[in-house]
Amino acid sequence: LFLLLIIILKWMWYFQYRAVENPSCAEIRDVLTAAGVNVYVENKMHPREWNRDVQFRGRVRVQLKQEDGSLCQEKFSSRKDVMFYVAEMIPKLKTRTQKSGGGDTSSQQGEGGKKSKKKKK
Repeated sequence: LFLLLIIILKWMWYFQYRAVENPSCAEIRDVLTAAGVNVYVENKMHPREWNRDVQFRGRVRVQLKQEDGSLCQEKFSSRKDVMFYVAEMIPKLKTRTQKSGGGDTSSQQGEGGKKSKKKKK
């Protein structure tokens, strides 16, 4: 039981390490198109999604197998392989590398204006 818990924790760390923060449908489409996979993006949205912006819309459909049942590409044999590849390649996109440089300064600007009001006697 203890060994099983250790294995589960290692896998959780492994998937958390590979995770990409807020991937968009356009980024997933760009990565998979560059890999040579047939990709179709649908204009879908989860019904409970509170933010209805175009940025949060979309479902990516990927063709893994041909009509005769053979794989389109040998490196993508399952959905898990596609997800690992996308999670590995999205941080290497030009849009991701350019955004990460200037994000630190804007988050600290709004914190300095807090004042506390006290009653005068």
